[in-house]
Amino acid sequence: MGLKFTLERAFQFGWEGLKGWAYNSANDFPRASAAIFEVTTHHGKVKSTISDRVYYVLEGNGDFVVGEEVVHVKAQDVVIVPKNTPYDYRGKMRLFLVHVPAYDESGEVKME
Repeated sequence: MGLKFTLERAFQFGWEGLKGWAYNSANDFPRASAAIFEVTTHHGKVKSTISDRVYYVLEGNGDFVVGEEVVHVKAQDVVIVPKNTPYDYRGKMRLFLVHVPAYDESGEVKME
């Protein structure tokens, strides 16, 4: 059985330089969550102690810093960030994100 989540029912989140919409939370489906968002500056260095993260670049381009590696990305690229790996990204991009398992704020570690 599949679950359907729509942008019309998504909840907004963000901070300076990033604005997004989360399709679902761990309460809706604990094994995965999804979001879509726009980056105009950078995310901020973090790591998740709970979730692997899969980013799909819908539009634009920028750089992901995953661990010590800098990777330039453009539309249609995918970046996978394993849990417990520090990362950041910057640029002007529209991204689709999947957390596996679902996003849990308690596992988010800000590193700057």
